[in-house]
Amino acid sequence: MRTASDRHIILIGRFPPPTDGQAQATLRLAQDLAPVWQVHAVDTMIPAEAPALEKIRHYRRIGRAFQAQLDAHPDAPVVWTSISPEPAGHWRDLMTIFPRIRSRTVVAVVHWGKFAEVFSHPGTRFSARRRIPALFRTVFTAQVLSDACAPWIPERRRAVIPNTLDAAMIPDADTVARRRAAGPPVRPRILFVANMLPQKGWPDVLEATARLQADGLRADWVFAGAWPDEATRAAFHAQVDQHGLSDCVTHLGAVVDRGVLAAEYLAADLFVLPSWLREAQPLTIMEAMAAGVPCVVADDGGMPDLIGASDPHPAGVAVPVRQPDRLAEDIRGVLEPGAWARASAAARTRFEERFAPQSVSRQWGRLLDEAMEAAP
Repeated sequence: MRTASDRHIILIGRFPPPTDGQAQATLRLAQDLAPVWQVHAVDTMIPAEAPALEKIRHYRRIGRAFQAQLDAHPDAPVVWTSISPEPAGHWRDLMTIFPRIRSRTVVAVVHWGKFAEVFSHPGTRFSARRRIPALFRTVFTAQVLSDACAPWIPERRRAVIPNTLDAAMIPDADTVARRRAAGPPVRPRILFVANMLPQKGWPDVLEATARLQADGLRADWVFAGAWPDEATRAAFHAQVDQHGLSDCVTHLGAVVDRGVLAAEYLAADLFVLPSWLREAQPLTIMEAMAAGVPCVVADDGGMPDLIGASDPHPAGVAVPVRQPDRLAEDIRGVLEPGAWARASAAARTRFEERFAPQSVSRQWGRLLDEAMEAAP
């Protein structure tokens, strides 16, 4: 019989810094498990700007650190939050992670909406179909993403557990209710939070901004996120200048302070993220929903499911990717007072019913109890 002191888990994944959605979700999971489990973390984060040779050295260091934890805790289940959906990443996993976990109980967590592609890509389909279904569980953040992998991973090997948020990002219900009662102002504040990769959709947001400004909608557009490189920063500001948007567009940079970020959501009237990266469940959308902010997101990956786009009372609208005209139209539609109030109420309700920390913690607890029982 195992006691509480025997409840060890090895958690391998990307931790901050830098802070992105996947790293934040991994850190949140580690913090959530810590009161019940002894969590032994292995950080797989590698600086994007590191030269190729340094990345190889880093992978080797990660491998040694992971093996040391496996040796020190031979009965501990492994929670692997950085399994890759990319062909190159899959082969890296085959060389660094899979050989070390052949006899271990492993729970892999999928953070990408395009994960199913690893089973059909010519370069990965044979190894993916052989290795991934053998894991104890593959956890998806939404049912639609789990269903996409049903042809290759049997139902008993799949689980659906959403992400959740830390307490700093969840305003109390009364604060959200007062914010909703005030309604959107004449000049609304529209928020975009993401790493400033073009694929996150900021070029489309700027195009939509220009169209709405030309049609007479006056709004403040606030962008927050780190630049991937200087060329991208320059391209953003060039597009702002091209459309004459400098008086209504602000870029805050990377907002690291969680309190400051929470205040930005409470100050926002609308959240936009028209990303075409096939994202599974961006935490930024969830953060907006917790604050009762309606969301306009891409009809891509797990984002429509996240806001309940097909439900009778959605938390916003899912827009076809790479269509700035449609994005502008739907932004204007959600800002209509009646539509805004309904979406705001649905956003907070949906967060509380599906993504509240207590509910997510219980789901992880049940899964990891099963993993512990199955461990050798």
